[in-house]
Amino acid sequence: MDSSNGRVLIFIVIATIVFSVGRRFQRTVDTWAGWGKAVQAVTEAAAKVPGAKAAAWGAVRKMIVVGGGALILVAIVVNALRYG
Repeated sequence: MDSSNGRVLIFIVIATIVFSVGRRFQRTVDTWAGWGKAVQAVTEAAAKVPGAKAAAWGAVRKMIVVGGGALILVAIVVNALRYG
């Protein structure tokens, strides 16, 4: 490969290899950054779980109280209509 065609071919092969390695490196850097953001998001979400759990149980308790109150009110109205 002493001719200029051989040198051009070697240059093209080397450029292709360098381009491929550069693309792979950039993809690795982007993936690493995405992984860091995912870990941060999981940490933030885990911190919100106890508060969300407490809020959900509070809502269930309030619904039970409201349902009980509605049941008592319906019973009073039914008794008033029956004896009225």
